[in-house]
Amino acid sequence: MSTKNTKITIRFSDIDIAGHVHNSRYLCYFEQARIDFLTDIAGIDWDWRKKGLVLGRNEVDYLKPLYLRDEVVVKTNCDHIGTKSFTLSYDLYKIEGEKETLCTKGRSIMICKDFEANESVEIFESWKDQLMASI
Repeated sequence: MSTKNTKITIRFSDIDIAGHVHNSRYLCYFEQARIDFLTDIAGIDWDWRKKGLVLGRNEVDYLKPLYLRDEVVVKTNCDHIGTKSFTLSYDLYKIEGEKETLCTKGRSIMICKDFEANESVEIFESWKDQLMASI
């Protein structure tokens, strides 16, 4: 698996009083991108209630503001694989014709968890190759 692109639609409710996307909404955009990325790895039938993930950390770097009618795409990659966790990175771009402008960067540390045993576990074997291919 390589970079996963997720198109984001900015909604009116995402806009703050200053007229640009509120800072908290970027985490929602990254969440949607993460779901798309993980669905490609785990498949649509993965039982997340048994073997799933816990979000360990989020980081956001705000570089340029976004506005209501902006066309936006989030490019998601895995940039680190540990024993029980991996890090996803997000680059959010505003698209203007052929031009892509980097507006926001983010990272999430994801911890693998066995919810039946209620403990963290090593990265799921069936995910490792696909995560490695994204680095």
